[in-house]
Amino acid sequence: MLALLLVLLLGGAFTKPALAANTAAPPAVEVGHLGQAPLTLTPFVQVLEDPGGTLTLADVQAPALAERFASVPAPERPLGFGTTSSAYWLKIRLHNGSDQAQALMLEVAYARLAHIDFHQQTEGQTYQSTATGSLHPFAQRPYPHHFFVLPVSLAAQTDKTVYLRVQTANTMNIPALLWARDAFHAYERTDYVTQAGYFGIVLAMALFNLLLWIALRDVNYLLYVGFVSAMAVTMAALNGMGLEFVWSESPQWTTWITLVGPSVTLAALLLFTRRMLATPRYVPRLDVALQVLVIVNCVLPLGLLTAFPLFIKPTFVVIAVAAILILAAGLLCAWQRQRSAYFFVAAFAVLCLALIMGTLRSFGIGPSMVVTTNGIQLGSAIEMLLLAFALADRFNVLRREKEDAQAQALAAQRGMLETLQSSEKQLEARVNTRTAELSATVLRLRQTQHELVQSEKLASLGSLVAGVAHELNTPIGNALLTATTLQGRIAQLGTTLARGELRRSSMESFVQESDEMAQLVSRSVQRAAQLISSFKQVAVDQTSEQRRKFDLLVLVEDNIAALRPGYRHVPWTIQVDIAPGIGCDSFPGPLGQVCTNMVQNAALHAFPGAVGGTLRISAQASEQEVEMHFADDGVGMDADTLARVFEPFFTTRLGQGGSGLGLSVSLNIANGLLGGSLSVQSHPGQGSCFTLKFPRIAPDIAR
Repeated sequence: MLALLLVLLLGGAFTKPALAANTAAPPAVEVGHLGQAPLTLTPFVQVLEDPGGTLTLADVQAPALAERFASVPAPERPLGFGTTSSAYWLKIRLHNGSDQAQALMLEVAYARLAHIDFHQQTEGQTYQSTATGSLHPFAQRPYPHHFFVLPVSLAAQTDKTVYLRVQTANTMNIPALLWARDAFHAYERTDYVTQAGYFGIVLAMALFNLLLWIALRDVNYLLYVGFVSAMAVTMAALNGMGLEFVWSESPQWTTWITLVGPSVTLAALLLFTRRMLATPRYVPRLDVALQVLVIVNCVLPLGLLTAFPLFIKPTFVVIAVAAILILAAGLLCAWQRQRSAYFFVAAFAVLCLALIMGTLRSFGIGPSMVVTTNGIQLGSAIEMLLLAFALADRFNVLRREKEDAQAQALAAQRGMLETLQSSEKQLEARVNTRTAELSATVLRLRQTQHELVQSEKLASLGSLVAGVAHELNTPIGNALLTATTLQGRIAQLGTTLARGELRRSSMESFVQESDEMAQLVSRSVQRAAQLISSFKQVAVDQTSEQRRKFDLLVLVEDNIAALRPGYRHVPWTIQVDIAPGIGCDSFPGPLGQVCTNMVQNAALHAFPGAVGGTLRISAQASEQEVEMHFADDGVGMDADTLARVFEPFFTTRLGQGGSGLGLSVSLNIANGLLGGSLSVQSHPGQGSCFTLKFPRIAPDIAR
């Protein structure tokens, strides 16, 4: 089929019939009995070639040239001269042998002829001339039709001669037909309805698929719109509809579109084919050839516009090769059971069939009717409809695939949801179990911490008790020794009195010594009582969290006095630098605990071993707040130790007297009961300074 199409296309474009000298003039056309069908005028035409294109009507009527008119060698075929630069004169003799005048329409059904001059014989031997053609404005045509039509009137029992001069730069085909006027008008109505239907289908397909492209953003629809639009514009230029209705005042557009349109249409069809059939996937080698043809069709219009005679043959070859490759791609993809390929092959086969029927008609082999005359348009319309069905089917397939994918996704989502719910239940059970375990662990840790804090307090209190006991040993021992001595002197005095040896001097000596011993016992007991009273206050404060008013200096001195005996023989000293009269309404016990922890921390960490120095306790007070400083000039702390100094159980003297709770407890007391803060600054070798800030009146929330 495609080989036949190639032969017909090439033959119609390139062959030029040989004209023989006219030995016997063809008969005149008898117009008295024309029916509803047109009469092909090729058997009745005499032709004269004008290579220079300079002959006039008077020249061709001269006897010298009139004898050179020749008959067509193949009158059964439509008249055509291929691609030529010559002008051709056609001579047609009409005869009306009937008794009635005849109204006729002479049609040249080929819209691409650049110049046509109609010369119609009038009464006498004069001629009426009309110039028209595709390069002339549409308004110059003797009859408004997309082809070239000349109204002819012929009286009864008369003859008339009509001359046509035709010249064009493209392919010269002259399908001359003669119609009865009424039959032509009936045909004309059908023809324009057909044209309107064709372009209506094209417009509907283009707009519909353009909307689909806007909605779906699928490039296939956009390529289809490009192909349909290019096909419609090209057909409008080829059949004259564009010049009649669109660019009637710019006839040069017909030439440009007829040269560029077929290549653009074919390029769009090739791109659509590649995308529609997925040729890079199914037929990769053939896809390379299709890509090359796309490039060739983009270049060909440049050659046609600049050197038409040289590029017309390659253009037809490219069209034929492209048709073969497109159909081959469709068949191969259909062989691989690609659904879109079935529609595509059917659509393209219809177009090829329409091309063949139109070509056969142009050669006079096929019948001349509406179907064959507008075969290419009908074929392209059917092709576009089938391709639209293919795209619709593609849309349905995509929709079904999307629905299947959504169903699968929904099923997967449900499965994931069920799995997630199951995992959530398991996780919730594990979390509850872990939460219970953590709660129990936290409770144990809190109990342990409370026990450790109490142990720390008791240890501090124990150290305080030991120091106070050691301090009480001296006054109590002195009192006991003095009382024992006094008891012995009293016994001795009794013995002397019993023997009657008591003297005044002995009595005076006894009284004096007894007075001295009594004073010593009194001072020792008073000292012990003072120590016990101070110890009782500190012990009560440290073992309770009762709020009361106190003087800060008295509180600190009481706590330091209780601690001094334990640090009597160390090389460092404690210095208290607090102004009297700083009254506070807070918790003296926890505050004293902080002071005790600060002293013990300095003893253990700031002055290890026999290191000497001073721990200076100072305070500044405003109306609302007290700021205490526990500054030492000991060894200091490095950055790592400083960052962790308040962490529970962190100590650098583990196993050497440090528990790691003193500073942590102090921080909790400062932030909690006292409603303040505790911070530290330190550098290695430069000592440390702990800053305790707390309000003079403890907040209620701290209780």
